[in-house]
Amino acid sequence: MAPLWTWLNTTPAAGEVLNPFGAVYLVVFAIGFLISAYFAGPGAQRVLYNPVQQAGIGHWATVGLWVFGLGLFFFGIRAMQFNPLSFGEPIWLVASVVAAIVAAARCVDWWRTTYPLEVARHAPENAPVFRLDPALAADTAPARPTRGTSTGP
Repeated sequence: MAPLWTWLNTTPAAGEVLNPFGAVYLVVFAIGFLISAYFAGPGAQRVLYNPVQQAGIGHWATVGLWVFGLGLFFFGIRAMQFNPLSFGEPIWLVASVVAAIVAAARCVDWWRTTYPLEVARHAPENAPVFRLDPALAADTAPARPTRGTSTGP
């Protein structure tokens, strides 16, 4: 346990900044930041048409901007070898990964629990129910008149 604690609290040397952990961290957090920025802006309106989905995506994309932005900030401090308040230590990168995992778990929990309630709350009371089962659609479909038959009086 002592070597792990030492690694977490030791500022890396210039050649250790882009070790495998640092490279994977940079790629994941940069992609996460770009995706979050797209969906926090006009991206949600371009992809989704449901206002409840747009609000949910917008909220969680904003959370993603904060988490991934702070993670990139800590990586930038590490890469510049400028270490104010020990922000260049790996413990901040690990804390950012933990924050991203917690945010993702909270997002999944929101989509599984709160989102269906919000959709039901915003749905109109007399909205038609569409059934995609072909067997049910065949039973309830009105008969079409054949050619040459009269449908009126």
